Amino acid sequence: MIIYVIFGILAAFLLGYILGKYHGWEKGYQEAAAVVPLELRQQSLEEGKCIICAECWANTRNRENFSRDLNTL
Repeated sequence: MIIYVIFGILAAFLLGYILGKYHGWEKGYQEAAAVVPLELRQQSLEEGKCIICAECWANTRNRENFSRDLNTL
């Protein structure tokens, strides 16, 4: 009888661990989805060039960055 109680307690802890780990991963992905675009933008502004496409805009004279056609974007 005592073995069933021990296995029951271990099963409850294991189930709690699995559910907590799943919830943590889910919460982490949500936070990363909110923070990563801001981090990329901050890093781009600090370096003066686009992190994704490596286009440099810091050395332009009139600060006109977008001379391309907007329909192609």
